[in-house]
Amino acid sequence: MSFLNWIFFACFVYLSLALETPNQNCNPNDFSALREFAGQLLNGSIKSTWFNESNCCQWNGVVCEDGSHKSAASRVTGLNLSGESLRGEISESLGKLDGLKVLHLSHNFLEGRLPLNFSNLKQLEVLDLSHNMLSGLVLGALVGLKSIQSVNLSSNSFTGNFTDLGVFPSLIVFNISNNLFTGELSSKAWRLAAHLSSICHADFNSLSGQLPDSLYLLSSLEQLSLSANNFSGQLSHKLSKLSNLKTLVLCGNRFSGSFPNVFGNLTQLEQLVAHSNSFSGPLPSTLALCTKLRVLDFRNNTLSGAIDLDFDGLPNLCTLDLASNRFSSPLPESLSSCQELKILSLAKNNLTGQIPASYANLTSLIFLSLSNNSLVNLSGGLSVLKHCRNLTTLILTKNFHGEEIPKNVSGFESLMLFALGNCGLNGQIPNWLLNCPKLQVLDLSWNHLDGSIPSQIGQMENLFYLDFSNNSLTGGIPKGLTELKSLMSANSYSSTLNTSTGIPLFVKRNQSASGLQYNQASSFPPSVLLSNNKLNGSIWPEIGRLKQLHVLDLSRNDITGTIPNSISNMTNLETLDLSYNDLHGSIPSSFNQLTFLSKFSVANNHLEGAIPTGGPIP
Repeated sequence: MSFLNWIFFACFVYLSLALETPNQNCNPNDFSALREFAGQLLNGSIKSTWFNESNCCQWNGVVCEDGSHKSAASRVTGLNLSGESLRGEISESLGKLDGLKVLHLSHNFLEGRLPLNFSNLKQLEVLDLSHNMLSGLVLGALVGLKSIQSVNLSSNSFTGNFTDLGVFPSLIVFNISNNLFTGELSSKAWRLAAHLSSICHADFNSLSGQLPDSLYLLSSLEQLSLSANNFSGQLSHKLSKLSNLKTLVLCGNRFSGSFPNVFGNLTQLEQLVAHSNSFSGPLPSTLALCTKLRVLDFRNNTLSGAIDLDFDGLPNLCTLDLASNRFSSPLPESLSSCQELKILSLAKNNLTGQIPASYANLTSLIFLSLSNNSLVNLSGGLSVLKHCRNLTTLILTKNFHGEEIPKNVSGFESLMLFALGNCGLNGQIPNWLLNCPKLQVLDLSWNHLDGSIPSQIGQMENLFYLDFSNNSLTGGIPKGLTELKSLMSANSYSSTLNTSTGIPLFVKRNQSASGLQYNQASSFPPSVLLSNNKLNGSIWPEIGRLKQLHVLDLSRNDITGTIPNSISNMTNLETLDLSYNDLHGSIPSSFNQLTFLSKFSVANNHLEGAIPTGGPIP
């Protein structure tokens, strides 16, 4: 049983004991302490319920255990008030509950500092104060809690440096992630904080500084999460002393230097999440000794050299994200031995060569991003990846420069997102892509594709995001585009893209590298983007059937005719750009019905008449 499961089991046992012993009498001191705690809260459900019952063992969220003697009053051993909308400060009276073993006050609106007399809770094993607005120095009030096994202080506004961690010899779970200051201070308080910062060199906006050596004395530690703070400096080689570590989360800090190559002593490690720091140097080679490793995430650092990790030693690896670094080498061949690999992102590096033929063995792969590298042989790569039958997301943007898009490819039955933009590809839109039955997002923008848009595109039942912009496409807008089922009704619109990976997607917005943005697939607005081509003909009146469309961009083409009045039926439109075409006539007055419209342009056409007033159009 994992430690977290043990915590839930312990809470269940405590609650069960409370329910099975309805005649327990509450210890008078505990009763008084809880009443004082509730009395100081500004609001919360317990203020009304607790004061109607004289036996605190019957109060909501309170768990008691019988005393050592039959005549002894029951002691409060558990207090679980998570998500009870509590507001105010934590009363020092809780420090009088010296029989307390479990304290859960997470997901409330508690503020202020931790009471200093928390150090009296000598039997406390589990403490969860996460997701509040608590502040002050983080650990001073907890010194002396030698029985504590799990501490979760995440998502608060604690500040300063660590205090001595060696005083928690039994600690198994330690989570102080996301303590970047998010509250408000008066101008006077800010001036005081700035003055103290200049004297003490402290960071009053977050937890900061280097990790103390005492951290590495926590030999029982299994889960350590320090993410989204302001810690800095290099990690010590003493990290090797945490031999029981299973989860290490360091992301979103300012750590720098080479990551210590100490994983020969961390063979229990299952998750290493260190993205969004300033780690440099090579990938630690001893990671190959962590045979239980499932998640390895070093994205958004400055790691360099070859990706020469021996992946043969990582049979359980499910997620590998090394994107946004400076690796320069061919794709690692040995990665094909990771049969459990589901998520692979090596985007935005300097990787070269071809996609290895052995990657056809990655049959568990769901998500693959290789964008922003210098890979070659698109045809060969697709011939390999078609064997990855579970692949739903394939991002190959900014590779294969100047090659021709393959005409005949099979497979990809599970593909839901395909991005092949910004490659300068030649050729025409291939029919095999239109035969991918589950495709929802298709991006072939910023290439040199010519020819017409295939009429059968309207048969793609799940397609809701289409970007063919910035090519050399000719011919008219196919009527099939007005028949996309996922854009016609809310019942058809699908949002089943795999977005639970936490992996960001590269989506271009202009030709420059600086224009590349990260977006989650779930944030893609339903769009038809055909700008900067050579399309002609008129806009089909039937386009008004696409009532789920949010973005329609037909700008910079040779489109003629009038603007269909039916566009006013597309009531979800947020962006409508018809500029730089050969349209004539007037802007339909019914466009005032487009209440969500925030960007509208019909510039550089041959329109006449008044601009509709009284609606969102400026």
